[in-house]
Amino acid sequence: MNAAELVRIVHAKVVGVSGDKISILNAVWERELGHLSRHWSLVGLRGGVLYVRPTSAAAAQELQLRAPEMARRLNKYFSRPWIKSVRAAAK
Repeated sequence: MNAAELVRIVHAKVVGVSGDKISILNAVWERELGHLSRHWSLVGLRGGVLYVRPTSAAAAQELQLRAPEMARRLNKYFSRPWIKSVRAAAK
């Protein structure tokens, strides 16, 4: 486990998201988003909002356009949808 994964797990416990959900999300991130996943990094969760750090301004704009589809595609791996939205994280 690398430091980023550990921070996500600890952060998830603080905001009430189980480690199982984080593990599933990490496992399906690249599968669902394909080559686009290289342009975004998962950075946190709060209140059902998945925060993602884009690698460029173009990636941030693409994230904004694809956010509803991303939430829908990622939620299909859970018994109950819990990702309400996907947003760009501040740098």
